[in-house]
Amino acid sequence: MYRLTPRMLQHFEQGLRRFHDLFSGGRCLGWQQEELIVGAIKADTQAQHHVFWKEGGHDDEADIQVRTNGDVHPLQIKSGKVSGGKLALSGHRLGRFNGDLRRITDYLNANSANILTVPYEQIDDDNGRTHIYTVSYVDVHHLTGLRADKWVKRGASYRQTNSYGVEFSLSPSMSWQIWWRVPLDKLTMDKEIRIG
Repeated sequence: MYRLTPRMLQHFEQGLRRFHDLFSGGRCLGWQQEELIVGAIKADTQAQHHVFWKEGGHDDEADIQVRTNGDVHPLQIKSGKVSGGKLALSGHRLGRFNGDLRRITDYLNANSANILTVPYEQIDDDNGRTHIYTVSYVDVHHLTGLRADKWVKRGASYRQTNSYGVEFSLSPSMSWQIWWRVPLDKLTMDKEIRIG
C-alpha cells in the first residue's frame, strides 16, 4: 500500500497551515486536500515518485496515480468523518448498474484503488479553535469480500458487512451511492496534524 513519505507529510502539513492562515472558517475540503497531497508528493524530489492527477475527477477511478520504480499505485482521496469507533466515507455513485445488486457487488469487489483519508475534527474551546487532521490509509482489500445475496434492505438503503467488519451501505435515492463505515483498527494511521 502506498504511503506518503515523512517529507511529503511535512509538506502537506505546511499546506494545511497556510490554508488556515488564509481562511478562518472550517476544514480544508476533500478536493482542496487532493491538490495539497499532489503538491506534497511532488515536493519530495528525493523519493522519485511521479504523480498523475486528474483535477476535478468525480468518478470511481483513482483520483491520483503514483508511479514508483515501475509500480503504479492508484489512490482515492477522501476526507471522511469518525464517529462511533468507525470512519464513515462516501464513495462513488453506481446508478449505471440500474440497481442490479450482482453487478454492483462484482464491481465493488474489483476495486483497485487504496484510500488515503484525512478525517477532520474541530474543537472550539476557551483557547480558540483547533483543527485536527489525521492522515490515514484504507487498504482496498478491506473494501471487498461482498456477496450479492447478502444485501439486506433497511429503510431506503441496502446494507452488508464484510468479514473485516466494514459496513457497506447503498443509497438508491442518491443514484446508488456507496458509503463505507470502516472500523478504526482497520486503518493505518500515519500522522495527526493539529492547527490552532
